[in-house]
Amino acid sequence: MDEPPGLPVNEGSEGHTIKAYDGALTDLRQRAHAMGGLVAGQVETAVQALLESDGAAAELVLRREQQINAWQTEIEGESFRLLARQAPVASDLRMVLAISRAVTDLERAGDESKKIARFALATAGHVVDGPSRVMHKSLRHMAELASEAMRVAVDALDRGDATVAHEVARLDRALDQEFEAALRQLMTVAMERHRLLKAVFDTVFALKSLERIGDHAKNVAEHVVFLVSGTDVRHLGAMRGVPAKESKH
Repeated sequence: MDEPPGLPVNEGSEGHTIKAYDGALTDLRQRAHAMGGLVAGQVETAVQALLESDGAAAELVLRREQQINAWQTEIEGESFRLLARQAPVASDLRMVLAISRAVTDLERAGDESKKIARFALATAGHVVDGPSRVMHKSLRHMAELASEAMRVAVDALDRGDATVAHEVARLDRALDQEFEAALRQLMTVAMERHRLLKAVFDTVFALKSLERIGDHAKNVAEHVVFLVSGTDVRHLGAMRGVPAKESKH
């Protein structure tokens, strides 16, 4: 039962409350980390489904999407409860806000993986020499970049380490460059093999989903910068305000 208004809280009760509050913050961070790891795995599995015509892998991605949505609902609900009941301030407040924002980007990245998995199911067993096969190297490379960017960003969120935001930004730029190169290659395929025009467009959408996953990873990194410094860099460009990397010399 809550203490009556106006009465002092004894030290034992206060200590218990602080421990419970710290535990809730830790649990919130751990849930976000688990959700982020699942999202990064979704990227890898979805591309595997596409490149290997693996219907079982695609179905696994679609089933896991429900878990991602459940994580988002739980984490956002707990964030709101902490804000309402504990009224956190300073770094604790930034932690809750950063995690709440980050899980939105994680959920959206999960949606992009779902799109790739659905495309994999739709094309499984068809057009064996189609664009997704021609683009095997680009798809694989972009998937590796996207999943790495997501894992780095989520680990940074868990540790409260804004210095790695530079690395996430680098991976996102590499994804953008790979995407542009892949588009040029697909244009050549479309011009030389008109019968594959629809498949070309479908492959573009799969590549675009990977590029967007990189964007969401960068957003998570920007939320970490806010958590650590209190600076909102989402609209500043080029990660301005991100702590510089320490020199190795």
